[in-house]
Parts: sequence; structure tokens; C-alpha cells
Amino acid sequence: MVSKYKTGQELDTARIEMNEQKQAFAELDTKYNDAVAQLEQQKGLNAQLDEKINQQLQQLEQNKSQIETLIREKRDYKSALARMESQKQQYLAEIDKLKAEVGILTEKNTQLTSENQNLSTSLNETQTRLSEESTAKAALISEKTQLETERQVLSKKVDIASAIRVKNITVKAVDVRSSGKEKSKSRASKVDKLNICFVTEPNEVVPAGEETFYLTVIDPTGATLAIESLGSGIAQDKRNEQEFRFTTTATCNYQNGESNVCGAWQPGQNFVKGKYEVKIFNKGYLVGTGSFNLK
Repeated sequence: MVSKYKTGQELDTARIEMNEQKQAFAELDTKYNDAVAQLEQQKGLNAQLDEKINQQLQQLEQNKSQIETLIREKRDYKSALARMESQKQQYLAEIDKLKAEVGILTEKNTQLTSENQNLSTSLNETQTRLSEESTAKAALISEKTQLETERQVLSKKVDIASAIRVKNITVKAVDVRSSGKEKSKSRASKVDKLNICFVTEPNEVVPAGEETFYLTVIDPTGATLAIESLGSGIAQDKRNEQEFRFTTTATCNYQNGESNVCGAWQPGQNFVKGKYEVKIFNKGYLVGTGSFNLK
């Protein structure tokens, strides 16, 4: 009877301990599942936060396994269970902190996005304005180029109009005696001076005053008679846009009407026989031509 009594007590003790273990496991499951549920609810905000929660869930699972061992070995598990609960609260606090940081970052990102959109709009407006200014500048340059071309054409027309044309070009070949007296000659070997005369035509466009005419004498070989020390030189042919050599010059006081003008060429050497050409220029334009022969 005593033996049966002891055995009954042992069975009662075992049943009590089993019930306590069941209650402990049930309490552990409840707290663990509650912690898991609360952590799982925090997922989905961003990848960084989800990774942090997964790490916390793994740590909770490890803590649960340790507490289950304590329960089976009938050791104190209450403090471990309390630590797991405290750890859950710590995890949730860390998650709230991360959420706040994410919120700040999200707000800054939204602000940056808004600023970027404003900058993009401003850039587009600037590009549009620059494009319009560039188009306007190109139009102004084109208009300026056209006006410059028209000005050059008009200037050239004015130059041409202001050139004094000449007529009645005559060339008198003479032999200058030691006394200074001149005698007309037609034989080249006897000629040592040319007197080139012409008459100016009226031109009301030209202001009255001194005018210079450039006389070019071309010999039968096609060469221009020229000696720089005697006043020959280079001038500009504006119509053909090239330079030409001139033999000598002649000047007059032009009064917008007909004037007799003469120029002389005395090179100090004999001439060659043949046909000579005479070209007269004024203000860079050919205003008259003539010719003469020496035998």
C-alpha cells in the first residue's frame, strides 16, 4: 500500500510537471507567434527594412529554440521568455526608427524630385529662350549681311557714278629740243615725250574740286610704260578688283563741267614703233581709252 501510495504521488507530480511544460510551451508559442506577426506586419516598406526584419525573425527563432530547451530541462525559462518579449519591443523600436529615417529620406527624395522637376522646367525654358535668341541672332546676322551686301553694291554704284568720264583723248608725240621747244614727231626714234590730253564730261554727282586721273600707256609689246622715279605706280581697278600699273597722272580743278586736262610722259629714252594704247582711270574706274601709232 505504501508503495502504491508513493507511486501515485510520483504520477501526480509527473502529471503536474507535464501540465506545466504544456502551459510553458503554449505560452512560448503565443509570445513567439505574436512577435512574428508584429514583425511581419512591418514588411513591405523597402528592401532595407525587410532585410532587417528577416534578421530579427531569425534571432527570435533561435531564442525560441533556447527557451524550449530550458522548458524540457525544467530550468528557469521565465526570465528568458521575458528577455524575448523585451527583445521584440527593441526590434519594433528599431523598426520605428528605420521607418522614421525612411520617411525623412522619402520626404527628401520627394523634395529633390520636385526640385529636379523645377530645374528641368527652368532648363527647358532657358533652352527655349536661347533657341529663340539664337534664331533671332541668326536672323539679325542674315539681315546685317544682306544690308552690308546692299551697302557694298550701293557704295560701288556711288563710286561708279562719281567717276568722271573723259572724251576726245589725243596723244601728241614730240621731240623736245635743247631750248625746251617741242616739235611734233611721228617716228618713234625721234620721239622722247608724249603729251596726253582729254576733255572731262559733266558729272553733277561729283563735288567741285581737284581731281586726279591715272594715265596708263601700253606699248606695242603689251607692257605698261612705267618708271617709278618719274611718278609711275600701282593703283586699284575697282571694277575688276585687281591692281594695275599706271604711267603717270594728270590733275585738274574740276567744276562739274567740261575741262581740258593734259598729262605728260618723258622717260628720257626713245620709244619703239607700233600701236600704243592709252587707258585713263578716275577713282579706280576706267573712264576712257584711246590709241596712237609711232612709225
